[in-house]
Amino acid sequence: MNLYEIDARISALVDPETGELLDFEAFDALNLERERKIENLGCWIKDLSAEATAIKAEEDALKKRREALESKRERLKDYVDRFLAGVNFETARVVMKYRKSPARAEPAPEFVAWAKENRDDLLRYKEPEVDKKALLAALKAGEDIKYAELVPGGMSLTIK
Repeated sequence: MNLYEIDARISALVDPETGELLDFEAFDALNLERERKIENLGCWIKDLSAEATAIKAEEDALKKRREALESKRERLKDYVDRFLAGVNFETARVVMKYRKSPARAEPAPEFVAWAKENRDDLLRYKEPEVDKKALLAALKAGEDIKYAELVPGGMSLTIK
């Protein structure tokens, strides 16, 4: 029996006309069953939280290992590159070839100022974003800000 069914049976034990409890023993048994179900669900939630935390820790450890391996790979690649100096190398076990990279634009630090005056089409502008922390602080300080309001927080279930 799930919690919904338990609550429905508890409601059925109340006389709709008088509001009196019809069967005390059944009421106590259903309340005990309800508490047991809620306790078991809470324990299950705690177990899932612990498992998620363990998986997150393992993800972090694997990420560090991956990043270390990628870093080592890049260092070794640079090391071999210095010795090959642009000459292809090939054996039965490995092939190392150079290819030409496509051209790329590399603007100087002064480019943005020049482009603002002469070629605005070469620039991209970001849309402004709301700084929600600053807005919250201003609203909490009592400032009246048009089109913004302080919304009270809701209830949040914590299970430990």
